[in-house]
Amino acid sequence: MKRLLVMAGLLSALAAPLCRAMDAITTADAIAIHEVVESQLEAFANDDANSAFELATPEKRMILGSADRFLRLIKEQYNPIYRYRNTIFMRPEVIEGEPIQIVRVTDSEGKVWVAVFWMQQEDDSSWKVDGCQLFETSSIST
Repeated sequence: MKRLLVMAGLLSALAAPLCRAMDAITTADAIAIHEVVESQLEAFANDDANSAFELATPEKRMILGSADRFLRLIKEQYNPIYRYRNTIFMRPEVIEGEPIQIVRVTDSEGKVWVAVFWMQQEDDSSWKVDGCQLFETSSIST
């Protein structure tokens, strides 16, 4: 339920200047978050289930059970991030205490999506992906 409320705030925040909540994430963390999400997207594109799975939080890995099951889920339910043509990364931010990475994704057919990656910082200070929500837009990229 909390994420649903956060998403309502997020949609309105997309139109606002991105600098609003920026000070909540350090530059080093912003770089690390970007790299984790970019690495996971590249792993999907290369069908590298193990690398993509390792970038998910331990809790998500436990729920999903295996790298192969994870990649199958991405192929079936998150195809725009599995086979994308282009990405544009926003600066990571925090919304109601939840660190997120927003990525504008153009799928293989030119349709534009907004992907919100929920991030979690681990005890060792590394960042992991704790989930993703896709929002379809009416935009088409040429």
